[in-house]
Amino acid sequence: MTARDPRPTLETERLLLRPFQRNDAAEVRRLVGDIRVARNLSLVPHPYPEGLAETWIEGQRAAYEAGTHLTFAITLKGTGAVMGAISLHPKEDLLRAEVGYWVGVPFWGKGYTTEALEEMLRFGFDDFALQRIFATHFVNNPASGRVMEKVGMTLEGVMKLGISRFGVLSDSMQRAIIKPDWERRRQAEELYC
Repeated sequence: MTARDPRPTLETERLLLRPFQRNDAAEVRRLVGDIRVARNLSLVPHPYPEGLAETWIEGQRAAYEAGTHLTFAITLKGTGAVMGAISLHPKEDLLRAEVGYWVGVPFWGKGYTTEALEEMLRFGFDDFALQRIFATHFVNNPASGRVMEKVGMTLEGVMKLGISRFGVLSDSMQRAIIKPDWERRRQAEELYC
């Protein structure tokens, strides 16, 4: 990341969501190359080829500038450890966006994904003025669905054979949250804090 880099950095209680840097490539390859992570990601090849992480990281600034997506490294405050990635993909009307994420196995079950997704919703609704954010997960990945539920995303439907992985079609679930529901949820949390 350079001083002129236009991409934002976001901060939560435990995390720093920042643009990926070239020196993150080895850790990206290690984490997303794990079959337990890769099997739940429709667009990530497995085995993960050498050089792909570098190419992916190098393309992120141009993707942001083109408005096609914004991808953050999910990192742990203090240590700076790269734990995964979270992306926001605005649709043509710039009122809706899809969110996607992955987190490496050593960081599962600690609430990091939920914390990163909550911040991504805040960023999308407050900073980008989005009206709807949605996400899709494999039916056989209920942990991802639970993360979405925790941040207020509701199930909109099951897409029969809606997603392909390793040449096999599988059912997927789509969840979403709209801005008024997110604002009500945030106000309710503030009342109880």
